[in-house]
Amino acid sequence: METGMVSLGLGIGISLLVFVAYIYWQHMRLNLVIGIAQLPNMSSKVPFAMGAVLVLLTLAIYSQTGRFRDWDQGRLDENIDYLVAAEITKASRWVQSEPQNTLALMALAQAYSAGGLYSDAVLTLDKLLEIGGEDAEVLGAKANALYYRELRQMTPETQQVITKALALSPFEPQTHMLLAADAYLHARNQEAIDHWQLLLKHNGDSINREAINNAIAKAQSKMNER
Repeated sequence: METGMVSLGLGIGISLLVFVAYIYWQHMRLNLVIGIAQLPNMSSKVPFAMGAVLVLLTLAIYSQTGRFRDWDQGRLDENIDYLVAAEITKASRWVQSEPQNTLALMALAQAYSAGGLYSDAVLTLDKLLEIGGEDAEVLGAKANALYYRELRQMTPETQQVITKALALSPFEPQTHMLLAADAYLHARNQEAIDHWQLLLKHNGDSINREAINNAIAKAQSKMNER
């Protein structure tokens, strides 16, 4: 039991690490998009600080409660961090003033995802797809929102969106980040590593390379333990 708890704890940690890397990437994109409308940006250090606290706090609570059998019964916390709430408010106002603006809709969808409001993100991305047509980046964002809306379940709908995204852009980063996270979550470590390495190879500095390298190292460590 203790071995299983340690393994699960590591799994939670790496999953959060990868998710934080994704949120950081989205945060930087959101600041860039909103910057076009001359709105103020947050410091890029904020996602790192929030991510570190999130990982450490989650693992600390887990180690103290020891609710091993109930780990998969978690529910989404509807309390949104005030910084994310501010981003949602700014993006919402932008969309209200320019409802056909694709940049505004993308900013709102990204803000919803950052706040855990995945159903709202999906609806916003669907509207964006209606206005702008199929786009790999938008489909990648929708796949992520669907996946987390369904509590990290790879549903047929999510798989269909992933297929469309990769058909349009084989190296779409959000899509491969999602596939890597899901593979790692289900102990398909080599598959996860393959997706992360592809991200490192084809996406330059647009991703958090340090976080992904750490994820690869931990996945390799788990494989070596077998």
